[in-house]
Amino acid sequence: MKITVDMILAKNPCEGWTKSRIKKYIGKGKTIPECLKLLDVKDVSAADKIWTATQFFSDKMNREFAIWCARSCKTNIKEIKDYIDTIEKFYSGKATEKELNTAYSVAYRAAYIAADSAAYWAAGRAAYRDAERAVCKKQIAKLKKIIKREIGE
Repeated sequence: MKITVDMILAKNPCEGWTKSRIKKYIGKGKTIPECLKLLDVKDVSAADKIWTATQFFSDKMNREFAIWCARSCKTNIKEIKDYIDTIEKFYSGKATEKELNTAYSVAYRAAYIAADSAAYWAAGRAAYRDAERAVCKKQIAKLKKIIKREIGE
């Protein structure tokens, strides 16, 4: 399957991603392996690369990537770690929807309580800004591994 300009536009990309700008990178269309090479293009933001790749992943690939991203976030909140474990179990058929919803509720309450502290938010914002580039590089490397494994390259 070739990913075309119209397919990307149908996914409602960010403002600024016009038909002509998208065409500059993918021409008449590219396969997933060909698009993989675009992850190394310097003048496209990491966030845009990640968005584009995940728009055309299978549900399984997107779940794997999302769980990996969630596990990459550093937290000491046990309920959030447990929720991520439950998500993974749910998608592999080892947890029920009720267990998933319960874990979500517990994690949401724990995160809300933690976020209620102004110091927590200030530290979180500073850490986010400082780590954003490194995180995006790791995410792009992971996307490449998932794509290569799934397409057999």
